Amino acid sequence: MGAFDRFWKREPLLKKTIAIDDDLYEKIDKLSKNVYHTSTNQLINGCIEELIETKNVKLYEKETEKMSVQHSLLIRESFFKGLEELREKYNLSIYKLVNIAIKNALDELK
Repeated sequence: MGAFDRFWKREPLLKKTIAIDDDLYEKIDKLSKNVYHTSTNQLINGCIEELIETKNVKLYEKETEKMSVQHSLLIRESFFKGLEELREKYNLSIYKLVNIAIKNALDELK
């Protein structure tokens, strides 16, 4: 792995408003502020990339009764195309796939 392989090359970002389970967003936002030197948006893009690569689409129960909250995200164009392919394959909405991606990444971190 080269020094710059860990960084994404520039590509268009798509502004999308997506409902994210509030407890998932709080956890990933906390990681952004306290653990990793990156934005919450970048962490979510990383979660999406991992879901696209692994195709580890599994449903889960909400951990709490918290609501889903709309968040404006800048999603890499290639990742959004990958989400659309997963949406067609698994018949799940984009927002559910994003929530699954975040949940998978948080579970992996434990």
